[in-house]
Amino acid sequence: MMKQHERGFTLLELAIVLVIIGIILGAILKGQELINNAKAKRLLNDIKGLATLHYTFYDRYGRFPGDCDGDGDVDYITLNAVPGSFTATSGAFCYTPASPTANTTANPQWQELLQAQLVSFSNARDVAKHSFSGALYAAGPAVGAGAGAVNYNVIVARQVPCFAAKVVDMAIDGSLDAGTGSVREIAPVNRLTTVGADAWTACTTEQTLVDIIYLFDRRPN
Repeated sequence: MMKQHERGFTLLELAIVLVIIGIILGAILKGQELINNAKAKRLLNDIKGLATLHYTFYDRYGRFPGDCDGDGDVDYITLNAVPGSFTATSGAFCYTPASPTANTTANPQWQELLQAQLVSFSNARDVAKHSFSGALYAAGPAVGAGAGAVNYNVIVARQVPCFAAKVVDMAIDGSLDAGTGSVREIAPVNRLTTVGADAWTACTTEQTLVDIIYLFDRRPN
């Protein structure tokens, strides 16, 4: 009985297989790019949306949510620590406490938005989180040192991939200016960065995670 010779793939067949694999990989990469772009746009909308909620609250009550002492600044000041536990157990607005307790907790701003029926949640972590799963909240950090320090109300977005931070920066400021404008990279201390206008110094790759702020109220020159 004669044994037939076994035949392998021809160069044409291998080429067709490689083309098909390339098309599949391209589709996967394109799909991931679309997902990332959608998340970046969602982050931008989340940041702008939170600022809008603060202004809506201001229109009703003459101050920002979380400004428990009515001095014009959101009393939660911490930039270099992610907020601790968020709860919604308070049944009243924090209008005139003897001394703001918001310096150690981000709860009041979310409780007040809840009481004003501007947001709805059972736990503030449901809404205090952006599309890349980092913390999103308002703060009023001091910029500068000593008696010359000035407080600025900001929206803080933690753990944002660099490509998304740049999308937000370009959309709001019109240019990639990490150290100037309304969108800025946060240095690992309680102050704004002083990096050059076009320098995203922490972005060693487009996936590097950075912390950013949006000065939604006023900003340094």
